[in-house]
Amino acid sequence: MRLAPLALLLVATEGHAAATDDYLDGLRALDRGERQRGAYLLEQAAAAGLMDAQLRLGDLLPGQPGERWLRAAVRQGSRPAAERLAQRYYDDSAYRRAAQCWLRAAEQGSSAAQARLGALQVVGYGLPKDKVQAFAWLNLAASAGDPEVTALRDTLGGQLPAAQREAGEALSRTLVDHPPRLPGEPACGE
Repeated sequence: MRLAPLALLLVATEGHAAATDDYLDGLRALDRGERQRGAYLLEQAAAAGLMDAQLRLGDLLPGQPGERWLRAAVRQGSRPAAERLAQRYYDDSAYRRAAQCWLRAAEQGSSAAQARLGALQVVGYGLPKDKVQAFAWLNLAASAGDPEVTALRDTLGGQLPAAQREAGEALSRTLVDHPPRLPGEPACGE
């Protein structure tokens, strides 16, 4: 396991020294197969506000307890937590909540989340069915170079009239700075 010593040192200097110790001890316990002890130590660090511990505990715990820690990490700005929470919601068929979390991750530059949003909008899961907006998300995601996303974008683009494709291209340039909002749905992490 690679621990980022510099990042942990920075966290420790921000008043989280004890939490950082608990986090590292928890990771070591998990590496030794001591799941209960590791979870306990991670929970101590997570409760003290250590985002990495919240993320790791969210991954470790199933159901609502894991979601609670992922939401805490999202509130601190964790893009991986937003992506993982979105996947949990998606797996539970809570597509609108999944879309809300993928929107948050997409705003933070996640091309995977951008691609997911495009796929959701193609079929209308959690977001209105909108092929122009779907094309825009896929176009934005394709700029990261993923050949599968590029192929999906190109397939969808081939189904759109030229004016809609051009509108989607223009929209893709503004999505990160001005993402759509889902009225009536709490923000990811809330």
